[in-house]
Amino acid sequence: MPAFDLFLSHNSDDKPAVREIARALRKRRFNPWLDADELTPGRSWQDLAEEAIGTCRAAAVFVGPNGIGPWEHEEMRACLGQAVKRGLAVIPVLLPGAPKQSDLPLFLGQRTWVDLRTTGITPAGLDLLVWGITGKKPKARARVQPSPPPPIGPPPIHNLPYPPLGDLLKGRDDELTKLAESLQGNGHPTAIIQGHRTLYGLGGIGKTRLAVEYAWRLGARYKAALFVRAESSETLNNGLAALASIDLLDLPERTAQSQDETIQAVRRWLKANANWLLILDNVDSKEAESEVVKILPALAGGHILITSRLRDWPKTIHKQALDTISLDEARSFLLKRTEGERTADNDDEAQAGHLAEKLDGLPLALEQAGAYIAHTRLSFSAYLKIWDQEKERVLVWHDEAAMGYPASVATTWKTSFDRLQPTAATLLRLSAFLAPEPIPQEMFESEMRRVQEAVEMLRAETGQEAGPGSIPEALAELESYSLISRQGGAFSVHRVVQEVMQNRTPPEERAKWIEAASKIVDDYSPDRPSDVRTWPIWNVLSPHAARVALTADTVGLAEPTGRLMGQLALYLVTRGLYSEAEPLMWRSLAIGEASSGNNHPNVAIRLNNLAHLLQTTNRLSEAEPLVARVVTIFESSLGKDHPNVALALNHHAQLLQSTHRLTEAEPLMRRALAIDEMNLGPQHPNVAIRLNNLAQLLKDTTRLTEAEPLMERVVIIFESSLGEKHPNVGVALNNLALLFKDTNRLSEAEPLMRRALAIDEASLGPQHPKVAIRLNNLAQLLKDTNRLTEAVPMMRRALGIKEQSLGADHPSTQLSQRNLAFLLAKIEGAADK
Repeated sequence: MPAFDLFLSHNSDDKPAVREIARALRKRRFNPWLDADELTPGRSWQDLAEEAIGTCRAAAVFVGPNGIGPWEHEEMRACLGQAVKRGLAVIPVLLPGAPKQSDLPLFLGQRTWVDLRTTGITPAGLDLLVWGITGKKPKARARVQPSPPPPIGPPPIHNLPYPPLGDLLKGRDDELTKLAESLQGNGHPTAIIQGHRTLYGLGGIGKTRLAVEYAWRLGARYKAALFVRAESSETLNNGLAALASIDLLDLPERTAQSQDETIQAVRRWLKANANWLLILDNVDSKEAESEVVKILPALAGGHILITSRLRDWPKTIHKQALDTISLDEARSFLLKRTEGERTADNDDEAQAGHLAEKLDGLPLALEQAGAYIAHTRLSFSAYLKIWDQEKERVLVWHDEAAMGYPASVATTWKTSFDRLQPTAATLLRLSAFLAPEPIPQEMFESEMRRVQEAVEMLRAETGQEAGPGSIPEALAELESYSLISRQGGAFSVHRVVQEVMQNRTPPEERAKWIEAASKIVDDYSPDRPSDVRTWPIWNVLSPHAARVALTADTVGLAEPTGRLMGQLALYLVTRGLYSEAEPLMWRSLAIGEASSGNNHPNVAIRLNNLAHLLQTTNRLSEAEPLVARVVTIFESSLGKDHPNVALALNHHAQLLQSTHRLTEAEPLMRRALAIDEMNLGPQHPNVAIRLNNLAQLLKDTTRLTEAEPLMERVVIIFESSLGEKHPNVGVALNNLALLFKDTNRLSEAEPLMRRALAIDEASLGPQHPKVAIRLNNLAQLLKDTNRLTEAVPMMRRALGIKEQSLGADHPSTQLSQRNLAFLLAKIEGAADK
């Protein structure tokens, strides 16, 4: 798992509020873990949640009217208990509608909590969370005296282009207050450094509507509120000249032959008068910015409010960034915007929430969807179907009268896209085919050759000349237009921006771009995803690998699609996520057979991985013919002494051992060991694996004295080659401990078992199936030494892990159920005596 600061545990019905808190924490440079759909689609939430707990310094348990989510489950509480013993701080956070403290679950009620029931999400509440994460008490915030209610209504003179939003303004109260405080202060015009402000952010984020709403709500403080579009110097000059008209400033120069004379008259009026508001809208190009900056020094009598997608402005102009609105506010907007005009369903609130999540809180996209639904009298569910099937059509749909916006989502961003230099435009298009999760900057930097190939594709398509070519320069350019957001060494692209970028890709070029994105992800993905040392990259890369591989498969790209699917599946198997991995493995195999033939070595590798999964999930009869086929392919294509043959022989032997055909298994294991010792040397980790498997077979045939030196050799090889904390060391220690236990050396076995458990919890996560094995083995040893009450929670936790990863019907799960029942019965019997 990546290094997270805080685990955010919550009921799924409270997700909008929790997501808002996560967003606020990220702005404070924290990295909270919210839920599994932010990492890898389709993964088991509870499994991944419990893994994440092992990486966090603190857990915030959100309590709302809908309960406490996963912590209501006994297995999760057991996991929490173990994490607390390791030093995890647990912070209850009470959301609006939560019960009083005395009604909290016992394990929460005894802790100090953050109470957001009446205040909502406040800086002070976030300070308490940060205190819990870092252990550092925040500085006391200065008490701010409440300001008197601002005047309501527009100024006497205005040309505001839109009517007030009223209660349709959702999720912008804080921004509106901040804007008013920064401009108005004590209610009087301020000096130039304080009186000019830029609202900046992604196109469609709601900058213009917020500026106009400010003018409607607080405009009575001004003599005039003047709105001028400023996309270019031409539109700026036309707009300034229009202010002289009879229904606005009514200047004599309004009829002058020269536009410049009219503009100079307007400037003189602005300089001579005070207490006015000038909104310069859509200053979205460097040329327009330059023109605006030139005129600012002469306009010191009032307030200038600039809306722009540009992030970089002179320091004399205060900047205020706008982000998307919370999903809860977005859902509320959709319900209010379509009230009385949509086809109503019983699940409208839930469906509005789904749509809000797809549009990810982007105000223009929300308004466009709401207007379309109201215009066509659709239900939310019907619109969602159209969105999934015909995104391109609904993204370009526009009815200005119905929407109150001058352009659709797709059209709004067109000018920003068209201004990008080739490298920046290339990164944005490639990123459109990845997941909306953070994308590592290093991936593009390490695959610069692939990026340059894609730049040339774009230049051939558009005819653009070469521009700045480095990845940092390109990302800076994208950020300057608010097209991406950056977090440390990663960046994110809004979901709707991704959709629009995909739709802007010419249909005949789409497959080439998907292939380019696939190759970059594939080249960056580490080999051996089963090795825990590759997980820091795989944890971040996995959602992008899943997204691009599935997309590539839809357009018929065989490679690297097949390989990438196989690697991702192997990573998921190693994490114990078998149900998510299996369809990827089958599809990877089918792609390999179709493109390379049934007897290619790469096909054998995919067969072997699939067989391993089938064997792990107790489908031995399905696995065996695949394993036999793997041996045949490798021997015929690579020769009988190739290391891959040893791999296949070892796997076949393990399967035979699982079906109690030990005499058939042993010669295969010995042959696999000989091949690897000859090819790799006696100290190679693969040799240790072969030794370990042979030792297990010897143990199963009661040849313990032969098995013990092999097991000890395995520990030494793994520790020296992989490090003392590698999961393979945990396996070797566990096996040696079980041998000590079988020879009644329990005091020697226990420390090895505890060390193996600690290694696996730290490296694999507390909910990994191997952790369940370690827990069960240690519990059995505790039972054998008559420490029954210590054994019970371990057995319960092991059972919960197996039920989640293997299913209730798996033999290993059923064995754990019997072990726990036997132990509980024994404790009850002892109590009766």
